[in-house]
Amino acid sequence: MKRYIKFLGKALISFFFLFLVFKKLDFNTIIIELKQINIIMLFLSIILYLSTMIFSTIRWSYFVKTKKSIKELFQLYMIGTFFNLFMPGTVGGDVIKAYYLYKEDRKKTNPLVSVFMERYMGLCALITIALIGFFFGYDYIKDSLIDKLFYLICALFILGTLFVLFFPYEKFYHKLDRARESIKNYMFNPSIFFRTYILSLIVQGIGVLVVYFLGIGLSIPLQFKFYLIFIPIITVISMIPISLSGFGVREYGFLYLLSIFGISKEKAVGLSLMWFFTMLMTGLVGMFFYLNKKVNTNVDIS
Repeated sequence: MKRYIKFLGKALISFFFLFLVFKKLDFNTIIIELKQINIIMLFLSIILYLSTMIFSTIRWSYFVKTKKSIKELFQLYMIGTFFNLFMPGTVGGDVIKAYYLYKEDRKKTNPLVSVFMERYMGLCALITIALIGFFFGYDYIKDSLIDKLFYLICALFILGTLFVLFFPYEKFYHKLDRARESIKNYMFNPSIFFRTYILSLIVQGIGVLVVYFLGIGLSIPLQFKFYLIFIPIITVISMIPISLSGFGVREYGFLYLLSIFGISKEKAVGLSLMWFFTMLMTGLVGMFFYLNKKVNTNVDIS
């Protein structure tokens, strides 16, 4: 029952933001914009986004204590991506990845820690890329909402890191102490931290490049340095689990933030929808792996 209430709540938030977006737009103009996209750029964006799944899997492997090969971990990663995109609000993709790892070794701590660290390193890279974008484009966004959002995200990231490392939450649930020690071991291991940080920069950098190519395909006149600023912010906001796969929230973010750079509302929302379409196409690969695993192992997630 709680699951369905949670799903309904997320759906309402997504539809609320979509309502705010589309009430300001000419729907026919959006359709025209989407039909005019350069197919080569769209195809290239899908291939590039799929490549980020490979780099993300390699990053995840540094935190997973398992005998699984990179190929097997890639399949689990894609299954998680499929659940995040196609079954939002039911079973999260990160939970799915942790579940399959737990089935193998029956150790509850490491699968959860591995998923957390993989996400954490991604956030580190996102903030780094945003910093680079701020350095090159701050004159264009100072005193705007982007300026304030960036400082807020940085502050929350630092506070969250301190909370995970030092807050005595093991007093409420003693098994979390072991999880904290595992997290510390990864964070304070220079070799693992540096390698996964570089991989995260590659993943997030390609992610920005994907949206940039989609922008070119939609004839959006915006320099690459500005994508470095707003894509990390929208990505972080979309990751907040208050909507269905960030749907609605992401579109509103594109609509507002791109208006600061003088991009039309229709082009901004069109870009957001094409980015989501690119992610959906990648998620279909995960559906294939999930159906194959379900048949071969007789395991279903409900």
